[in-house]
Amino acid sequence: MKPKLLIAFLLLPIVVSCQNPNVEYPVIEDLGMVGIMGFDYVDERQVKVTMTLSPTREEEKEKVQQGTSTVEVPHQAVLEMSTISEKILSLAQLRILLFSEEYAAKVGIWETIEHLYRDPNVGANVFVAVISGSAEEALSLPYEDKPEINVYLNELLTPRIAVAFNPFTTIHDFIYRLTDNISDPTTPYLEVINENSLKITRVALFKGDKFISTISPEEAKLVEALKKRRNIPDMSISLNEGVTTLRFVKTRILIETNGDLQNLTISTNLFVNGSVIDYEGHKKLDTLQNQVELEQKVSEQLNEQLRKVIKHFQELEIDPIGLGEKVKVRNSSNWTKENWNKVLKDAKIKTNVKVTIVSPGTIS
Repeated sequence: MKPKLLIAFLLLPIVVSCQNPNVEYPVIEDLGMVGIMGFDYVDERQVKVTMTLSPTREEEKEKVQQGTSTVEVPHQAVLEMSTISEKILSLAQLRILLFSEEYAAKVGIWETIEHLYRDPNVGANVFVAVISGSAEEALSLPYEDKPEINVYLNELLTPRIAVAFNPFTTIHDFIYRLTDNISDPTTPYLEVINENSLKITRVALFKGDKFISTISPEEAKLVEALKKRRNIPDMSISLNEGVTTLRFVKTRILIETNGDLQNLTISTNLFVNGSVIDYEGHKKLDTLQNQVELEQKVSEQLNEQLRKVIKHFQELEIDPIGLGEKVKVRNSSNWTKENWNKVLKDAKIKTNVKVTIVSPGTIS
């Protein structure tokens, strides 16, 4: 007998003996795939974790298992729920981490994300979101006429043009923003609407890993434009004569700075080519003069919105846009995010939005 075959033959009884006949080894049908983990505040050490399991059999499609436990680290919740479930729980299909506003503000979410990020079964593309109120209550509602909660919430947070104002943050995105020494993380902010649906209503702002404020969808669209997001959704601009809805066709960003940390100035320029898809004003847009007047009014309105949102960021001492990129190039030695945020607070920032209408829409 060949040496390799002899060794394999001798080891076979040992391998077989390691399979304890009293232990039930799982098959795929016996695994409980955790789809969503929700986190609610208890105190500084403990967190209430709610988990939903993705249905695995056709007959279970209408039945979503859910469990809640109070623990210190996320994997404790998995172990506790495994003891009361007929399934062996796995995080291999985890898709969403949902943090209550209270938990994200008081405790922060980095420690939880770090624990899960260490698990090789947890992917880097798990979505991260903040919800108003209780995560447990939001995951427990029936949501009639909607898909089961794992599918419903995953589809809601999947990137699409209608909600392109939201940053579609994953675990990877959050960690990158938290550790890149310039910018700060943002996530979608969800609310329960009429106890029958979930909606992305705002964008959550973080200082470090703690939730501190939100911005509106219209403000977030300008932020995403400055972050060079290609697909920006349509924007409605309220003017004295009515509402104008603009479709972004092309955007160009120019950010300039003197780089002087003692007397920092930053010029933020956003150039937008857009088409009018809805207009409630009384002027006809079939003349060049009226188009130019509308361009000026829309530019002024968007510029004021951008000025206010950047001022808000300065007051919070955060940089979700990443304005510090060009500043860091000139001040790379001894650069820290903490120092940058303090410099940003006192920086003189000028904003300029220039809108060019490339199509006035259908003219009646």
